[in-house]
Amino acid sequence: MAIDLRDKSGLLIDDMPEMRSTVRIQLNDCGLMKCDMARNIKEGMDRLTANRYDIIVCDYNLGQGADGQQFLELVRRSHLLPQSTAFLMITGETGYEQVSTAAEFAPDDYLLKPFTSETLRTRLERILEKKETLKPVYKHLGEKSDRKAALAACDELLSQKTRYTLDLLRLKGELLLASGRTDEALALYEGVLQQRATPWAEVGKARCLAADGNHEQAKDHLKAALAAYPNYLAAYDSLAGLLEKTDKAAAQEIVEQALKVAPSTQRQRRLGGLALENKDFVRAEAAFRRTVEKDRTGFFKSHDDYAGLAKSCSEQGKTQEALAAVKDMAVHFQRTPELAARQAAVEAQVHAKAGNTREAMVALEKALAVHKEADLDPTTALEVAQACFAGGQPDAAKRIIETLAEDNHENEQILAQAQSVFAAAGLDDEGTLLLDATKRRMIKLNNDAVALAKAGELDQAIAMLQEAADRLHKNCQVSVNAALALLMHIQKNGMDTDKLGNAHRYILQARRANPEHPRLPEVVAFYRRLAPPGTPIVED
Repeated sequence: MAIDLRDKSGLLIDDMPEMRSTVRIQLNDCGLMKCDMARNIKEGMDRLTANRYDIIVCDYNLGQGADGQQFLELVRRSHLLPQSTAFLMITGETGYEQVSTAAEFAPDDYLLKPFTSETLRTRLERILEKKETLKPVYKHLGEKSDRKAALAACDELLSQKTRYTLDLLRLKGELLLASGRTDEALALYEGVLQQRATPWAEVGKARCLAADGNHEQAKDHLKAALAAYPNYLAAYDSLAGLLEKTDKAAAQEIVEQALKVAPSTQRQRRLGGLALENKDFVRAEAAFRRTVEKDRTGFFKSHDDYAGLAKSCSEQGKTQEALAAVKDMAVHFQRTPELAARQAAVEAQVHAKAGNTREAMVALEKALAVHKEADLDPTTALEVAQACFAGGQPDAAKRIIETLAEDNHENEQILAQAQSVFAAAGLDDEGTLLLDATKRRMIKLNNDAVALAKAGELDQAIAMLQEAADRLHKNCQVSVNAALALLMHIQKNGMDTDKLGNAHRYILQARRANPEHPRLPEVVAFYRRLAPPGTPIVED
């Protein structure tokens, strides 16, 4: 199937001027006339932020301590690269096939240097033919995905029996699992495995088992999958995620095995965090040091890298190295409240560990001042709480964590991180009690308010939910229920512009907290039915 590239737009990323010029001419020979160029990851990111491309051709070796595979993972995670865009990696490394097949975010294809214009054209046409066939599904995916519509598109294409049946089944399985339809997803994966052995279906099945609470079965299945597919990174990641809940030492071992398959900044960071929790400070230092030294562009770095390096050095008595890591946090990041609070909180912990009481108190007061003024992200807020424990202010630490747990009572990942802060302070049992009590209290608040609304006591339900929603800006469930109660009042008693305005505000607040919350579409649709012309609308 010949595809005309003259109406397509492209982006070529290569750090070598001669190679950029050569490949640009070859792309012209293929018919791709509209092609921007970038010399490095920063320019590539700038181009993708400003424009949408049909084709990206990227060299694997981009210099500056970064590579094209990292760039691909970065733009996928940042939602800058639509599924409909073709991504072709070019490389002179014959071992790249192992990297691409093991990677979580694989390119659509790769091409070994040297290559001809005709070979380049054939590869691009093959990728674009597949993209065109799957376009009805891809248009419903992305940052504002419509899983229901995407699933319907999958079913329609599957009924047409295209050559991309396996790709469609893989997409459908991921959509079913993300939608909480685990029984259907499990049946799909088992159906695929009855036809042929395939690693993504093995991992999909394990994820279904884990989602249904069958964690031991899921672990056993993933171990078997790794025995059959020792280079499949998604299996390592899923197994490490399950082990983290019960056996962090085993989880650390699995992440170390994954890093032997393919180096990754993300996994080095995960290894450092696990080693730190396991009090394996030498291993933690080595992992975090690799993350801060590998990439000179700064795109793949995180505050976590420097905080982890500082703590692992501090625990070994390397106070000056720890303080140097704290200072270096500012090198690659913008000055934000998160950065200021994180630096001060980690510095407070380093000084406390070294016995520098006065310096620890000064740094802690600075961290608390930023926390009081700014709406910090959960990771930074927990860092401040950890500094409070280290600085002898346990009550302040507990208040920070309790508020965070109220805001995120549905987010098991954040609750687990909060529990880790208690564990690091030697208060594991107290943390479990506080977090469990907070979770139960928030569930009861929502349930009681919903029961009042259903019983017709709308004013009482609204008062209860608005008080909570105005205090807990990041609790999506509370915001959704507050908006719903206000809209039910309008439906029952007639238009009230103040109540409609507040409902609109809570919908936006809920969307900022969790745009994927399953009840958001229902509340948005309710709002649109009631909102008269001229009132603020809720965008899709």
